[in-house]
Amino acid sequence: MAMSHEDMLKRARQLKRQKTSTPGASPSAPPPRIELHEEVSEPDLEALTRRSRARGKKVVESTSQHSTSQTPIAPLHTADNTELSFWHPQFLHSQHSRKHNYLHHDVNLLRAQDPQTLHENLLADLHKAEATSIMLMDQFNLQSTQKSLDLEQKDRALALSKTETSRLTNEVAELTIQVKKSDELIADLQNQLKTLEAEKESWVLKEKDFIHNSELLKDQIGTSLNMGFQLALEQVRVLYPDVDLSAADISKTVVDGQLVDIDD
Repeated sequence: MAMSHEDMLKRARQLKRQKTSTPGASPSAPPPRIELHEEVSEPDLEALTRRSRARGKKVVESTSQHSTSQTPIAPLHTADNTELSFWHPQFLHSQHSRKHNYLHHDVNLLRAQDPQTLHENLLADLHKAEATSIMLMDQFNLQSTQKSLDLEQKDRALALSKTETSRLTNEVAELTIQVKKSDELIADLQNQLKTLEAEKESWVLKEKDFIHNSELLKDQIGTSLNMGFQLALEQVRVLYPDVDLSAADISKTVVDGQLVDIDD
């Protein structure tokens, strides 16, 4: 029948009590070995260690006081290095493990195990740890590769963005220069337009003066013609006093030997 972890722990305690209560026991006598059946399940050493830690100092003190027949174990180190990190070069890993992870009754439990089984369990744990480390390294390498690719893509995108930004900046600068030139051209055209408008007003005034002078000249010419016509009629009346000049008019002309009105 397979023994459970609790049964194995009780059995180890019974063996300790028997050794401490038996008079004249030889301290060099090897501890009894528990033969395990092939079907016995492997003990969970980590669970046993957690249970033993939960029992506190009482288990440690009682074991150290009554296990006089056991092989002497190196004393626990009392150096306080708990403030140091596991990564610190001065951290004492062996002392830390012996002080916190290796209790007296752990020796009895381990000695009660089959060395071949312990060796196999140790190799299995080592192989699991190695496989786990390889898997973690593969994941780390995959993530690192993916991050490197992402960084390269981001760098390329950033380079393209910088190039596009530089191009747009140059275009904006060129457009700014063109707008400035256009503004200068518009200002020049506006100045020319103002000059032309001023010249136009001057020509309009000159045109008005010219028209006014032209009307005056027409009036003067008409008056002069009328005066000349009257003088001519006076001379004809003197030369030919018997001639009837009542039909003569400055506003008529001679057509085919007859006086006709001039069209307006």
